[in-house]
Amino acid sequence: MMKYLSYSAFAILIVFNSCNKEAEPVEAEAPIIAVLSINPDTVVQFTDSVILQIRYEDMNGDLGSPDPDINDLEIKDSRLSGPDTYHIQPLAPAGYSLFINGTLRIKLNTLFLLGNGNSETAVFKVKLKDQAGNWSKEVSTDPVVIIR
Repeated sequence: MMKYLSYSAFAILIVFNSCNKEAEPVEAEAPIIAVLSINPDTVVQFTDSVILQIRYEDMNGDLGSPDPDINDLEIKDSRLSGPDTYHIQPLAPAGYSLFINGTLRIKLNTLFLLGNGNSETAVFKVKLKDQAGNWSKEVSTDPVVIIR
């Protein structure tokens, strides 16, 4: 019986040693965003502005950039092929790695109709990049109707 237990213990030790892998390096985490609101849901073209509010969380506080030439927010109108990009000022003190969260309020100036109809519907896709180059997952707004 002792011999059997010794072999069993030896076999278990081999299994544990063979499964021991080196720890993989931890990658910086991407920011997390969510759409809180987009208002109003109907606008008159060339007249009304839309206010988009997004909530953000970042584990290491590296959102925004002191360089105004760096655009770290993308907002894509579903009716267009490419996004508009925006600069965000730093959201945490320089040189600190800390958890931050809050709300960004973005004013989308005067939307307009692209076609000849009397109304169009737009959905906006939003994503945010941190200083390490990590992009958040893309989130979508509720539809906004643009009228003449």
